[in-house]
Amino acid sequence: MDESQMKQDRRRRRPALSCVSCRKSKIRCDRNLPCGACVRSKHKTCVFEPQDPSLLRQSDISSSAAGLVHAAELQSSSNTRSPVENGSAYVHHGDLSHEDHSSMSLTGSTPVDSTSSQNTGPSFDVKSLLERIRELERRLEESTGHHPESSNAVRASASGSESITTYPSYIAGNLDAMSKGVMSKTRYLGQSHWMNQVENFSSVLGMFEQQCREKKSEPMALVSRCKAAGRTVKAQRWPELSSKFGVNIPPREIADNLIDAYFRTSESIFRIVHVPSFRKDYENFWLSPDSVDLSFLIQLQLVMAIGSTIYDGCFSMRKSATKWVYEAQCWLISPNPKSRLTLSGLQVMLLLCIAQEAAGVGPDLVWMPVGQLMRTAIFMGLHRDPKKLPKMTRLRSEMRRRLWNTILELALQTSIDSGGPPLIALQDFDTCAPANCDDDELTDDDVPTTASPPDKFTDMSMALALRTSFTARLAIAQTLNDISTQHSYDDIIRLHSHLSAVYKLLSQTLQRFTSTERQPTSFQRRLVDFIVRRYFMALHLPYFHPAMKEPTYAFSRKTVVEMSVKLYCTVFPSAALSPRPLRPSVNDIGSTTVGLDDLARFATCGSGFFRSIVSQAAMAIGFELQNQLQEDDGLGPPTPRVDLLNIFRDSISWLYLRIQAGETNVKGFFFESALLAQIEGFTNGLTGEELTDIIVKAGMDAVSEGCELLKLQIEPKPDENTTTKDAQFNFDPMMTMDGDWEYNDSMQNVLFDITSIDSVFGPVAGPDMMTADFSQW
Repeated sequence: MDESQMKQDRRRRRPALSCVSCRKSKIRCDRNLPCGACVRSKHKTCVFEPQDPSLLRQSDISSSAAGLVHAAELQSSSNTRSPVENGSAYVHHGDLSHEDHSSMSLTGSTPVDSTSSQNTGPSFDVKSLLERIRELERRLEESTGHHPESSNAVRASASGSESITTYPSYIAGNLDAMSKGVMSKTRYLGQSHWMNQVENFSSVLGMFEQQCREKKSEPMALVSRCKAAGRTVKAQRWPELSSKFGVNIPPREIADNLIDAYFRTSESIFRIVHVPSFRKDYENFWLSPDSVDLSFLIQLQLVMAIGSTIYDGCFSMRKSATKWVYEAQCWLISPNPKSRLTLSGLQVMLLLCIAQEAAGVGPDLVWMPVGQLMRTAIFMGLHRDPKKLPKMTRLRSEMRRRLWNTILELALQTSIDSGGPPLIALQDFDTCAPANCDDDELTDDDVPTTASPPDKFTDMSMALALRTSFTARLAIAQTLNDISTQHSYDDIIRLHSHLSAVYKLLSQTLQRFTSTERQPTSFQRRLVDFIVRRYFMALHLPYFHPAMKEPTYAFSRKTVVEMSVKLYCTVFPSAALSPRPLRPSVNDIGSTTVGLDDLARFATCGSGFFRSIVSQAAMAIGFELQNQLQEDDGLGPPTPRVDLLNIFRDSISWLYLRIQAGETNVKGFFFESALLAQIEGFTNGLTGEELTDIIVKAGMDAVSEGCELLKLQIEPKPDENTTTKDAQFNFDPMMTMDGDWEYNDSMQNVLFDITSIDSVFGPVAGPDMMTADFSQW
């Protein structure tokens, strides 16, 4: 060992605990991050050099740990802000904020000034800070015998520092907004849920709230009358269940139409049944109704329930569809659940989830039974490819693949609708995609069937085309609704680019089918387009409101508006050029919907994602119109974009038709009518009290019209002694329009109960569960 090395070894190995800037300036450092000296000197960064933990003295452990825990809390607080704040790449160093997009990394690590990095070497990122904290706490525990809460303390401090904004409201109740969702009463609604956009319309809602606070509340009384009428209509739809199923089957001609409607629409995208086998059992049912299995009878009723949604333009079979849905729910909770662990039982569960959304029986709660459905399928081994299971027939193996493919699609779809996490991991299943073949090619023997080439259109082509975009759409759902996922705006752009590339390939695939003998129908093309495009809108909606003030998110604003236009025009193609009248004639309920095609009828008569996507698109367009007019600083009256205004007008007509078709909630119609009045008021240059008066009047006129439509839906009882329909509402004096009454806390939420989309855009058609006599089963 030479002399220089001996001198180096005899050196005192003191770790550098001060930051680089304080060491250079030879001033005392308080070892916080950022330290007090850097904050006072307004230094851009406060950097500490990494040290070998073995060099630290025991006396330095506790003081260093305190500074690092403080630093970790700062970083955790930054990470738990809303995605808008994270995406804007605001870097917090002490009390300063610097907008630096170029230095923000996708991993979320703290940017470091390039000049300082060259002079001082590598700096700590979040991962190294947390690792150093754990090491310091471990050594402190070993030396003192004290057992702190170690890593949980950091997580607790991080979660405790998350900012929660409460929006108190007489109308809507308290809404607690946090980084990746909102809490309304007992429900946590993730970022993809429509409730996260309610604050965009605080100006219109605030006007009616002011009315409730200052005046004898005529708006509240009108809405109370509508709610009473709606409850009466829904009560009349509730079925009286018995222990015998299949007593409400319509005549053969109507049943044939309902089944054909289901097969040409829903079944062509979400493959559930084997059509030749179903039709064979269907024929046997009409020959001998008592000879078919009970599981097939339940399947038949659910198929008809879905088909009845588009049977006509006014959903005249809603009451029968509701009864069929409740009978299926009762069958699934009947004794001996092991007997339903079959492919037929899974088909019933799948059809029930779709029927609940189509018929409007608890459509916002479908995410929960889909979770049970997925666990049942995993329990039966559908997450494993049939090639890795005991030998089975071609028909059985392909049906298992088809059912698993549909379960994945429903799980993803309901995740976006409900704001819940998708609960899907690609590594948790190895089931291959179904084969591209027609149903007629699948038989119950062991003869292998050769799949058709990808460019040949078959019964599975649309489902397989949608499957190609599954991974990209799943990544978006996880980004939006998984609470552990943190992302920057660069991640949003990356996800957008990935989905765009996948969507382009999907479009090219469907385009190739147009030159073949058999082609996809208009409904199939539009529905696949409708499903995929909504993920573009969902991805950018969290940045839509901030984009009105922050140019950084201008791309998100453009994407949301353009996708909203395309989504709405996919369902109603002529809306942008020739919107329907705001108040269609009510003399003939079917006259205004006779020209609707299958997709438009699903959106007008059905519920679930058909309604929620169109509603979100209309709300986004209305918000864009509102802001365009407010941003216009010209000398003359502002001019709205014509196509957006036409679509928004058409959406009010759509909501009116939904009430005619049986919807018992008028609040969506009320709100959009008031928003349209505000937009037209801006166009005419109105301000102040004059603008407020026309907005309130438009809202109240809409509520009055909606109440009249609800009265038409009430069925008079034969034994009634009174002929007035108002007698059925069971009003108390508070609801009458003649007396004066004051607002009180008991009326909170009467206008907007925001626990579900049904409270604004539609009803739940009955109680969550009906009891039945199971003694005969």
